Amino acid sequence: MLPQEEKADSTINAQPDKVTPRHRALMRRLVAGMTLSDACADIGFTVSRASLIVNSPLFQEEMKMMEGEVAKEFAEAEANRPTDPTRMVLSESSEMAAKTLKGAMSDENPMVRVSAAKDILDRTGYAKEDKIKAKVLVEPSQSLIDVIERIAQEKHVKPDDDARG
Repeated sequence: MLPQEEKADSTINAQPDKVTPRHRALMRRLVAGMTLSDACADIGFTVSRASLIVNSPLFQEEMKMMEGEVAKEFAEAEANRPTDPTRMVLSESSEMAAKTLKGAMSDENPMVRVSAAKDILDRTGYAKEDKIKAKVLVEPSQSLIDVIERIAQEKHVKPDDDARG
């Protein structure tokens, strides 16, 4: 990469003056290890345009920050990895357990299929919602009180009274 002052004016003028969401998408792919060509094909940049973007000082600065964040998150994930032997076995077995549960949805027994489906939905955040019983205190308005009193009075009127009217 040439120092900024050795680049042609047209190259400098073509470099971005801000990092856009598409630039960050390109950055994420490069940080993840994609080649520039593959990343360009994935998000619709030409390689020549992406080269201008990638070699800009602004992009380079943002890229270093993103790489630092990724390295930090990786270090945190490594630090939080289970060291307890039981947790390690359970963690290693979780994919097989999930596949077994998924396979149970094809079981001959409909109760096994339904149970597996419910377990999968529950574990993926689609659990059956619990019904909640609540007592609610309602402060009636005067107009509501008047309507209730009128209905109560109408119910106390005998049919014979209406006929005599």
